[in-house]
Amino acid sequence: MSQFLSYLLILSFFFFFDSLGTNSSPLCQPYNCSNVTIHYPFWVRNESASDQPYCGYKGFGVMCLNGTAELELHGDRYHVKDINYADYTLSLVDIDVSNQTCPRARHNVSLETLPLKYSSMDLNLSFYFNCTSDPAITVPPIPCLNINGSYRHSYVFVENHETEGYDWSKNCKEKVVVTVRHLQTEINIEDLIDRFGGAMNDGFVLDWERVMDCVACENSEGYCGYNATAEEFLCFCNDGSTHRNSCKGY
Repeated sequence: MSQFLSYLLILSFFFFFDSLGTNSSPLCQPYNCSNVTIHYPFWVRNESASDQPYCGYKGFGVMCLNGTAELELHGDRYHVKDINYADYTLSLVDIDVSNQTCPRARHNVSLETLPLKYSSMDLNLSFYFNCTSDPAITVPPIPCLNINGSYRHSYVFVENHETEGYDWSKNCKEKVVVTVRHLQTEINIEDLIDRFGGAMNDGFVLDWERVMDCVACENSEGYCGYNATAEEFLCFCNDGSTHRNSCKGY
């Protein structure tokens, strides 16, 4: 895609979301889950009715469980802290590490084909677990993740800032890359060991992008959706009707 076409797509993205009005379809109505408002392009996901049509982007279904908004990204669940519809940003916290003072990272964040991308506000941390002891290691391990009686330790670095002289990938049993918000001050390794838990509990930010298959619908002032049973895109129109691609010309 040329730079000019990319520019036009970005402009149309901002124009569409800035001009969203009220859609009369019951599936397109906003829903408040405690302090998080769920509305287009997000939608309320009901696990017991996963094959029902929905109004929003594929993969953007938010569950409201006991008053807590949760989003699933390829099998991993995250608390939804905030959806900022003005900035097109989504703030998430990994449920596996939530409210833990010394969280053990379990998995990388997987976006794959979703219309999501990492924000400029993000920073990646690389965790290396169960590493073989070696005099070449000149940095301290993470004390709270040490296993009593074990000669293997775990370490954390800002991604691509690992110390040299030791093959981390070869000598450690597991590597997990975790996305957090940028730490606002310059930090050394001791600071990182003290602060990674708080950073992981603060979560990270994703930006969302416009879905190409939804452009015709959105340009006709419709809301894009999907019929999982028929495996086809839908267009929910302001008059309450539903069509395949667009609210104009059908």
